[in-house]
Amino acid sequence: MFVRTLALMLATAGLMLPTSAPAQAAPDAFNPKPGPTFNSAVGDQGQQRKIYNRIMRAINSSPKGSSIDIFSWNFLTQQGKDALLRAARRGVTVRLIMDDRNVTQIDNPSFPQLRAGLRTYNKNHPKKPNSWARLCEGTCRSQNGSAHTKFFTFSKVGRTPRVVMQGSANFTVASTTNQWNDIYTHTKNRQVWKFYQRIFHQAAKDKPVFPAYADKKLDKFRMIAFPIRGKNAVDPIMQTLNRVSCKGATNTANGRTKIQIAPDVIRQNRGMRLAKKLRKMWNNGCNIRIGYTVVGISIGKMLRDSSGRGPVPMKHLTQDNNCDGEFDNYFHLKSMTIRGNYYGDRSGYALVNGSANWSGLAKVSDENLGIYRSKSRVLRYEKHLDYWYGQNIWGKRNCPTGTLARQAAADNDQLIFGGDENAVYEDGTSVSNGAYDPFASQPED
Repeated sequence: MFVRTLALMLATAGLMLPTSAPAQAAPDAFNPKPGPTFNSAVGDQGQQRKIYNRIMRAINSSPKGSSIDIFSWNFLTQQGKDALLRAARRGVTVRLIMDDRNVTQIDNPSFPQLRAGLRTYNKNHPKKPNSWARLCEGTCRSQNGSAHTKFFTFSKVGRTPRVVMQGSANFTVASTTNQWNDIYTHTKNRQVWKFYQRIFHQAAKDKPVFPAYADKKLDKFRMIAFPIRGKNAVDPIMQTLNRVSCKGATNTANGRTKIQIAPDVIRQNRGMRLAKKLRKMWNNGCNIRIGYTVVGISIGKMLRDSSGRGPVPMKHLTQDNNCDGEFDNYFHLKSMTIRGNYYGDRSGYALVNGSANWSGLAKVSDENLGIYRSKSRVLRYEKHLDYWYGQNIWGKRNCPTGTLARQAAADNDQLIFGGDENAVYEDGTSVSNGAYDPFASQPED
């Protein structure tokens, strides 16, 4: 999710695109391989839909008797709805969880149609395992927050068992045409499969789980589920940063540890704590680069301060293509790469990806996170971030001469839903002076 402001505004964008899939699509024969997949919000449809098509192919390649479990903050795609209903009709157990605000606060026909279709299938096939689509009111596995997780599990895709895809992408058309996203695919691994199945079935009950924070350590990687609540809960981002030494690296050109961050959102008290840590690491010699969508005012000022080693390099990875004061396209990844002196290894590599922004809201929400110690994966993400960081496509474009940026609605720390006179804060109160320009200013932390 960008800020929930824009995500809710753009969620309906998919309704303007071709939405219906053939009633009887030919079965696919997809066998996914492990590793990362990226999409681009600009370019042709193939580039935009790299992740979306991967999910669709996995659905269409799930055989009779298999299961599909999807936990997506938002589900808004008629093609996806059609594919899931076809899967159910051929004997696949289909289950989906979504945040309820993406039905109650936006026009979203896909979810109720999927839910109704699955109920009809269950009624007509009482001996089959139940398929369903459910909503969580706030965090599924705790209280407050959001059901912000984004993962897709398939018991079998083609000939490949136990497929898990996790990352920043929701199952929406907006995730293809308005966002840059990533997913990381696991295949065949029983422990990965069991972890995500446990989280999914806990979330399906929409009741607090104790402890809510789950951290499974495997060889060379970890799987983590938020909220960060419970006796043994730690902030895995801060924990990862604390394991970095800024100098003495043997796998960088100048011996300084290199950190590339695309966190989407850095806000609230948690965001400030993490940003202060980055500022300290920058002053201690780490080479740091941040590509962001939203940063709180005080956080941005602190990171850009000229003291010490000077401002931390940052770039606003958003596009306003019609100069109306609203993001049209934006980086939605929540990733970090580390190359250098990490965890006692002077030639170490670490990758963090998933659904969690660097914010207080993420701390209390359902989120998925992966931490991988893999040179090849880090280099893949570095190359991706280097490319887009270097493109001259960001910011306001096509602005009429003399256009004035609209000011932020208020200097508080809440995100905003909607726009113009109908905009409201997270708590439902009205934004009194209308339109909100995320380019002009961000809510103060």
